[in-house]
Amino acid sequence: MPRCFKTLVIMWFALSQTLVMSGHVLAQYDAPLRLSPTESDLQRVQYDPGVRYTQGEQYVDVEPPLIEHDIVFEAEASIRQTFVASVVDDEELDQVLLYYRFMGETSYSRYVMTRLSFSSTYVAQIPTDPESTSAIEYYIQARDTSGNRTVRGYAFSPLVRSITAPEPAGPTASELAAGAGSTPDADDGASATGGLPKYVYIIGGVLLVGLIANAAGGSGGNNDPVDGGDCGPQGCRLTVTVNQPF
Repeated sequence: MPRCFKTLVIMWFALSQTLVMSGHVLAQYDAPLRLSPTESDLQRVQYDPGVRYTQGEQYVDVEPPLIEHDIVFEAEASIRQTFVASVVDDEELDQVLLYYRFMGETSYSRYVMTRLSFSSTYVAQIPTDPESTSAIEYYIQARDTSGNRTVRGYAFSPLVRSITAPEPAGPTASELAAGAGSTPDADDGASATGGLPKYVYIIGGVLLVGLIANAAGGSGGNNDPVDGGDCGPQGCRLTVTVNQPF
């Protein structure tokens, strides 16, 4: 009997130890898998990019800004070229930058785009040579206060704006008015009415007077008065008036 009792005690102790160990094992496998905050955020960003994430009690901004930009493929040469983009972010923007270079250059220049009032529109005006038709290569980068960035275009594959020569300027309104009110130059020798030079009329008038005088002198020395004239021993005196046709 004592031997059986001893056997029962040993079996009970072994069973209790087995139950204790089983409880520890079950507790270990039932515990949730805990990742570090960084690993958890990365996995959640990958599968659900639209949700707001927190690291402990602090919000983690993982959304980059959004850029909308209409490309102007061609523009006339001028003293400046204007670039416009609409940029928004779910939190707060830090900077919107325009990187640009002229065709043939190897490095980009940086220009901080200006926000128009309280809108989402950002503008950059780049000084250019009005005589140059070099194309402009560029890309736009936006960054928020959390360090998230996005770009429109790339440094290795930029957007391109071609530059063309401006159209030749026509006469101004004042020049047109001055041309319409001008009179023919007196030195060009042309009449505004007949289109013949003035000296033709002058020479013609002198010749006409000479012909009339010659006809009067060849009348045979007749002393009778001639209509419109005054005749004497020296001949007839005629008065001829030639009206200038201009």
